[in-house]
Order: sequence, then C-alpha cells, then structure tokens
Amino acid sequence: MQGFRRVIVITNSHIRIVKVSAEIEKDEYEFKVSHWRLLLETNRYYEIKPENGPVKRIFKEKLNTIVDETKSYTDGFLACSAFCDEERIDEMQSEILKNLQLKINVYMNELQLNQKAIDQQYLCPKTGVLRGSQA
Repeated sequence: MQGFRRVIVITNSHIRIVKVSAEIEKDEYEFKVSHWRLLLETNRYYEIKPENGPVKRIFKEKLNTIVDETKSYTDGFLACSAFCDEERIDEMQSEILKNLQLKINVYMNELQLNQKAIDQQYLCPKTGVLRGSQA
C-alpha cells in the first residue's frame, strides 16, 4: 500500500517536556525553562505545543540534544537550547553551560591566533614598531 503511513499513538505517557535555554550577552547570563504541553506521542516523535505558538514535532532521538541558537558570535551574544524531560532540567543546564564555555574557549583561541598573525605581520620583532612607520 503506497502512501500509507503507520502512526502508533502511545497514551498514558508521564513525560513532561520542557525547553531549557541559555543566553549570554556580554556580562549577563540568563537561563529559561518553558513548559510545553504534550499533544501526541508516537514511537518516533512527540508533538508538543507551548502556551502560545505553533505545534512542534520533536523526534525522540533529538530529546536532550543541545542546539546552538547562534551560528556566529556577534555583539557578545551566544545562545543555545534543548528540549528535555522535566526531570533532567538541572542536568541539561549543566550541559548547556559546558557547551557555552567550550564555544567561548574556541572563539578565544581563534582570536589569539588572529592576534598572533597581526603581531607577526605588522610589528618589527626587535623594536615592536609597526613596519614601514617612521619611528
């Protein structure tokens, strides 16, 4: 039978799905938890809905997976989030903090390499004066 899709609805699920998210903007850190209502659970995914907003489908293998909300570092802002069971909020908060710290470390290392390239290109090693300047 072509075009037929089998959906098994699982009832009496006790999972309470939340979205945990963290944002860093310059020197401020904010952690948020929003509760989502479970509308439907199948063997592959959950259909969930926030208080205000459209229905979202979360595949079960994506639960507890951190997603970067910022693709590049701009104006001191970084954010990431994850959907998880309500019982795992503390664990996911810790994982999100680790994820943000790793991202910051990567950016810091890249900036240090950029600075090293500039220093090697423009500064005279003996005098520390910019090459080509009248000192």
